[in-house]
Amino acid sequence: MKIKLLRFSSVLFMLLSTMFTVRAQCIQGECSKKLGDFTFIKSVNINSSCVEGKANQFSYVFSQGSTYMVLACDSEKKGARMIVNLYDKEKNLIATNKNRKKFYPSITFPCSATGVYYIESFYEGSSPDACGINVLGFSRTH
Repeated sequence: MKIKLLRFSSVLFMLLSTMFTVRAQCIQGECSKKLGDFTFIKSVNINSSCVEGKANQFSYVFSQGSTYMVLACDSEKKGARMIVNLYDKEKNLIATNKNRKKFYPSITFPCSATGVYYIESFYEGSSPDACGINVLGFSRTH
């Protein structure tokens, strides 16, 4: 009886640790390496509660003459894809990573006016498995 309980505990522990490891990898991953020559500014975890209608939003001051990149790193599962929208200071949509049914991994924006810009992220569906991260980077243009 003790051996069966020990085996069950071991299997349960392995399953739980695998589940939490996969979840942590989904959120952290190697996303910032996808910035390439862009300089890392910040990253924001986007959890599964950010479904359509409930977006995660953060702002950042963009400078004229710089190009900004917002990465949308998600689990790439159908029904749990991350949508990222970029808005200007008046909350006008200026870029998105979704065009019809196609999702792009990033938004690149050459800034022509210094000011506050808003980055909004949410998932297309209501999957509890949805997880991901936004990474913001910049590059000075000459």
